[in-house]
Amino acid sequence: MDVVIDANILFAILIKKGITERILLANELHLYAPEYLFAEFKEHETEILKITKRNKSEFARLINVLERRIELLPVSEFKHCVKEAERLLLDKDDAAYLAICLAKKMPLWSNDNHFKMQSEVKVFTTQELIRHLCLA
Repeated sequence: MDVVIDANILFAILIKKGITERILLANELHLYAPEYLFAEFKEHETEILKITKRNKSEFARLINVLERRIELLPVSEFKHCVKEAERLLLDKDDAAYLAICLAKKMPLWSNDNHFKMQSEVKVFTTQELIRHLCLA
């Protein structure tokens, strides 16, 4: 199943080990995100390390796994859908994720409630994805 993964899911994985990490590694999922996703994490590494209580090597190892697992898409592949995504969302900062979904006809994996306020793209929360993949 092809799914766009929102940054909040990756933050959840960085903060706490558990089912989210297990879903991320499920072979049934092919994950996609905007090309700048990891730049954002690396830019905020110090704050993330404080919150997650991970050390630098653990953080680097996890980012390495995530980088191998998630296909990053250049803006050129979804920029034609950004305006539509911005129109559909309250939080314009998240438009790239929804734009990929619109451009590639994929659902979104996110726990941000504001994505559920639109009806153009199917949005799975972590719990919904667990049920969908029968991982419970």
